[in-house]
Amino acid sequence: MLGVMQIKVSTLIGKENNLPGVKLLEVFDKIEFLKQFNPSGDQSFFLVKGSYKNRKKFEDFEKNEAIEVIECFEVTDSYAIFSGKMDGPVTQIMSMFKNAWPISPTTLDSEEFILTIQGAADGLSNSRKMLVDLLGDSFQISINNNFQGQWDTAPSLPRRRKQVLETAIEMGYYNAPRQCRQRDIADTIGLKQGTVAEHLQIAESLIINAWFHQGRKLGK
Repeated sequence: MLGVMQIKVSTLIGKENNLPGVKLLEVFDKIEFLKQFNPSGDQSFFLVKGSYKNRKKFEDFEKNEAIEVIECFEVTDSYAIFSGKMDGPVTQIMSMFKNAWPISPTTLDSEEFILTIQGAADGLSNSRKMLVDLLGDSFQISINNNFQGQWDTAPSLPRRRKQVLETAIEMGYYNAPRQCRQRDIADTIGLKQGTVAEHLQIAESLIINAWFHQGRKLGK
């Protein structure tokens, strides 16, 4: 069974700990982390929606110690959707989670940083320990052990495709480094590897595009 844990850290605590992520608020009023992808070593890449009052300030911005803009997908007078590279301690820890991963809502504004993590019980426990080691225990935390999966914000998937994706997640296929191969997933479910590869590719494409277009709608 999957659970979900939500951690809320005040930006004041972030400033006291000199966390570089707080530097994002020099450019943005609010940051929404839509998707983490391609985590490798000490670098994490995110699909991000940044809201602001000054569009030109964003257009002149390339990077600071919190984030480096890689590619812009949409820029309006009030927000931008873009991919960014982040090297701060919190994002480094997020890339090292095992049996757990960040999901929406994960946001940062002038009052607090909200980090929502989904995963197995051991993954959530280890993730919490890593964050306590970094931040101390001066943050709010809530855990819902009955959470079955955040499919409400994802596109509808056929039963078999959803089963393949859930199995891949539970077996650690999307962990960094990966904990299994497509062949392992195929053997577990009783499918051919090529069929598993096709299901994962289509599911990933549908979900990423859905999140991207959902971000567009929320910004209007």
